[in-house]
Amino acid sequence: MAYVRLEAWIGGEWLEVSAVSVSVMDSALTLSFEHQRSESGYRSLIWEPLERFLREYREEPVVVVPLGHNLPVMFGPGAAGPFRLMERHDE
Repeated sequence: MAYVRLEAWIGGEWLEVSAVSVSVMDSALTLSFEHQRSESGYRSLIWEPLERFLREYREEPVVVVPLGHNLPVMFGPGAAGPFRLMERHDE
């Protein structure tokens, strides 16, 4: 079965992203990501909202949570990414 996931370049490798978060005042705003069946679905449900989110909060530090990792990764203002969509196939 094929699916599309979001990945970020972190620590010299592409890691799947489970969430992107920013803290503003006393609140945290978080986008979380689920696998999608098609790239077009992912673009409208994940990619476009992520681009708007990163533009809106480009002056704030952004936290990326890689799937399956215990530690989130913090990026300084405007430094999060790069991100990509990657198609994967279950064996």
